Amino acid sequence: MDDRRGLSRPSPSQRPSPSPSPHPSPSPSPSPSPRGTAHVEVRRFARVPDLGALAAGTDADLVWLDSSLPAGAPAAAHDRARWSVLAWTDGPFGARFRHEDRRAHLDVAPASVPWFGESRSEDRAAFDVLADLLDAAPVLPGPVPGCGFALGWVGFLGYELGRESGGADRTADGHADADLRFTDRAVVVDEHGSAWALALVVDAAPAASAANRAWLDEVTASTTATVVAEGEPRLPAGTEATGRVTRAAYETAVEACRAEIRDGNAFQVCLTTAFEVRDPGREARLGSVRDPHLVEYLRLRAVDPVPFGAYLRLGPLRVASRSPERFLRVTASGAVVAEPIKGTRRRATDPVEDRAVRAELAASVKDRAENVMIVDLLRNDLLRTALPGSVRVDRLCDVETYASVHQLVSTIGAVLAPGTSRARVVHAAFPPGSMTGAPKISAMRIADRLEGAPRGVYSGVIGYFSASGAVDLSVAIRTLVTVVDEGTGVVRSRSFGAGGAVTWSSVAADEADEVETKTRSVLSGLGAVARW
Repeated sequence: MDDRRGLSRPSPSQRPSPSPSPHPSPSPSPSPSPRGTAHVEVRRFARVPDLGALAAGTDADLVWLDSSLPAGAPAAAHDRARWSVLAWTDGPFGARFRHEDRRAHLDVAPASVPWFGESRSEDRAAFDVLADLLDAAPVLPGPVPGCGFALGWVGFLGYELGRESGGADRTADGHADADLRFTDRAVVVDEHGSAWALALVVDAAPAASAANRAWLDEVTASTTATVVAEGEPRLPAGTEATGRVTRAAYETAVEACRAEIRDGNAFQVCLTTAFEVRDPGREARLGSVRDPHLVEYLRLRAVDPVPFGAYLRLGPLRVASRSPERFLRVTASGAVVAEPIKGTRRRATDPVEDRAVRAELAASVKDRAENVMIVDLLRNDLLRTALPGSVRVDRLCDVETYASVHQLVSTIGAVLAPGTSRARVVHAAFPPGSMTGAPKISAMRIADRLEGAPRGVYSGVIGYFSASGAVDLSVAIRTLVTVVDEGTGVVRSRSFGAGGAVTWSSVAADEADEVETKTRSVLSGLGAVARW
């Protein structure tokens, strides 16, 4: 069926450019829709809720964009870690967009969403459909000052959507290539100590709007207990995460990348692999826990605070991400920021040794070269949609320190013309350059041939496309992806992807060591040991 009803809307250039509301208000400027006006209603919490407890209190699908920082984190990191968002997907105005087996599927709550038309499936590219959905949604000014999120689409875009940008024509294994939900209910927390509940209200849908107002009252009045991961069931000691390939095979692939670089086919190739976590008795031990995967995520976040953590419960997927890396942020007014990471060192326990590790990373010619290559790639990606002359490099190869690693981070900025499609901006830069190499298309094809398998959620992006016009997406790295049977909860697969940038100066053994470091930084928190 190729039913595109409900997607015909004025072009993005005809729509007003939204800007954040200057004050929190229960009724920010309403947005016209085919069935009346829409706005975000707001309730402020008397005290900041525990988002983990709220997430644990429901079986519904949800997206938790979870920001935190370790003590002593660099000043530059505080802005990107200021806001956390917990979004429910079962509200009366909800919708689901997924791209699976190269088809777009839209599921719309019956007679409740006035913007997206009827549920349907169609043979269309994911980014084309996403552009139409973003254009069809109401423009909702941000109700909380400084926060870009004003409800909208939340979820992930998987790496295999790179086929729409010149990558290999693969699909993810066992789940959708993309899964985004239109959320009409969310809680937003500011790290400075405030929290708000947001809900969508449409004047032409009084029953659904009344349900959302009742939810606002209920969630802000609830007193949820903190969920403590300590003492909860965990993987048995010594549980193995088995590599998709052996260490020797990975090192051979590194040398193959170097040969491609020597022959002039690339400057840098991001070569990855995956580890499968196998624990057949897991459901029997964790059967009394409502969502054991969330419990695992809480354990991970306790030991490794990062600015772009995320927990997703979407259909058969459970995604636990401890990413430190932003892909793109777009403000409602059209300012764009990309913050690629290239260059990682594991922290040392001894303070003197740790400072030496940090200094070595800062001075590393190889790591700085990797970072600069991706900065140049992202500059070119942003030039495709930015105003001429607006693309700039704000910082280059700064060292940022987190709980388990030191990393080289750069910042590229740009400005969009009013009305520029946010889907087009993301498409032009997708997949993240830090996960492809350069030049992007050639590097993707080399990596795909050598890896021989899809990456799935890993190497894609996680975050939101806000109804305010703002976008914030992280790079899905340090991410554990679990596929379950939706009826029984039995685990079908659990995988963790890891890799690194290969350049001509790469040493195969060092690249394999980097994969082990990245794998250990997450899996050790669950009691799993990587073996390849």
